[in-house]
Amino acid sequence: MTPILNAPHGSREELYTTRHVQARTCIERCFGLLKTRWRCLLRDRVLHYHPKVASKITLACCVLHNISLHAHLPAPSDIPVTTVDDNDDSSTQTTQSTTTENRNELIRGRAMLNYLISRL
Repeated sequence: MTPILNAPHGSREELYTTRHVQARTCIERCFGLLKTRWRCLLRDRVLHYHPKVASKITLACCVLHNISLHAHLPAPSDIPVTTVDDNDDSSTQTTQSTTTENRNELIRGRAMLNYLISRL
């Protein structure tokens, strides 16, 4: 999902973009906190596991983070965290099936975007 650039002022598209930006900012702060507390989530410490296993590790980090907040444990020191560059395609091989999957995912994403905008 991406924001809609140059949306007309006062339109549903502008409202969608505003909420999208707010949600993304919140999520990026959460990622930063998790990466600071759980160093295995940093870019240079890539989780070398199947996506299902990696998602379980990430979920476990979230649960442990919430437990530490509930227990009033001190926050980790403020260590600069590098963000992952989603555009780094150096190790990605493009195949026909991947291209088709990406195209279908894009179509589904656009349909979801239109649905969300219509509900605003």
